[in-house]
Amino acid sequence: MKMITVDLLKTQLKKQWRNQLIAGSLVLFVGTTIANFGQYLFHLVMGRMLGPVDYGVLASLISLTYLFAIPIGALNWTIIKYVSALRGRKQYGTIAFLCSWLNKKLILIGLAGFLFLILISFRLSVFLHLESIWPLLLIMVVSVVSIYVSVNTAILQGYLRFGLISISSIIQAVLKITLAPLLVLLGLRVLGAVSTILLSLIVGYFLTAFFVNRQLKNIKKKAIKLNFQKVFGYLVPVFFWTLAFSSFYTTDIILARHFLPHQEAGFYAALATLGKIIFFASSPIIMVMFPMVSERQANGKKYGNLLFLSLGLVSLVCFSISGIYFLFPKLMVNLLYGSQYLAAASHLWLFAIFLSLYSLAYLLTNFYLSIKKVKIVVLPVLAALLQIVLIIFFHQNLRQIVLMSVISLALLTGALLLYSKNDQG
Repeated sequence: MKMITVDLLKTQLKKQWRNQLIAGSLVLFVGTTIANFGQYLFHLVMGRMLGPVDYGVLASLISLTYLFAIPIGALNWTIIKYVSALRGRKQYGTIAFLCSWLNKKLILIGLAGFLFLILISFRLSVFLHLESIWPLLLIMVVSVVSIYVSVNTAILQGYLRFGLISISSIIQAVLKITLAPLLVLLGLRVLGAVSTILLSLIVGYFLTAFFVNRQLKNIKKKAIKLNFQKVFGYLVPVFFWTLAFSSFYTTDIILARHFLPHQEAGFYAALATLGKIIFFASSPIIMVMFPMVSERQANGKKYGNLLFLSLGLVSLVCFSISGIYFLFPKLMVNLLYGSQYLAAASHLWLFAIFLSLYSLAYLLTNFYLSIKKVKIVVLPVLAALLQIVLIIFFHQNLRQIVLMSVISLALLTGALLLYSKNDQG
């Protein structure tokens, strides 16, 4: 009887490992957990070394890179969608052609983007109350380099090469946590931290470019006439989706920097970073689900079960981390950021709710975009606008700002759940 039980257990484990969602999520989860640990270590060390005021500056600058990356973020999801669908049909020559064509266009996109960012740099510096414009100028270079890194990563994700994505992310994280403290100690402060981000991205570009080239090696390009109407019919809604979800966890930090006293803005940035652990811990599941659903739909296979499995896994992650934040807020803040941030610990549970709702909403819209139900983007766009409007009117303190975000995400998640319940597609 014991032998039968052991054999049954082994059979079930093998069956679950063959489940691409679980296996892919596990590979990406391990890789991104290591990489995200490095990223968080970077934030935690910088938070301690720079103090609340300068750390608030750094966090607002990093948030700007997320906003600047929105157009390319939309392109990335479109790349994942088409690469995964073409790979499912074994049209590798077409993928090679598209990647070559895209790389040529990215040169012009990067140049135009950099010139635009330079033009708005002075006004941004005034809005964020920056003492020096140099960290802002450097973060704009970071934004341009990140274009090429993220596009390479999107191609790898379309190929389900999650291990290679993890390797690149880990190396970038290691560079940041080893070099940033040294540059800060040398007196460069925020400028040193931003310089480290730029250096790690440059290394990340060469790594991902190498991986992509190896993936496409010896594949003969098959030229096709691009149907731009069809591409833009998907790209434009995805742009607004990316805009909305980037806005949710960036504009609040930027507006907090603008409206709150500098020390309180630093507290807000620290709690927001802790809250994002919830999203980044669950994001591997979502990253794996998207190309899998897209590929299955392209091949006429069933994909609905992937949504329910993904919802269960993401909910488990959110509930587990939120529970720790509810029970031990002071311990978590003191352990990760130090005693100088303890005054804000009582608000950590609100950030846990905020980012849990964000993760669930992100998963649901991700699923619908993967099956080309693009009209759903109207809901997150409206919710993102609501968040901004609420914060503009209600920003007296840290708690009030995060409450506005919770309200916006609660309404969005509720609407998405109702949509998924009524939608039988």
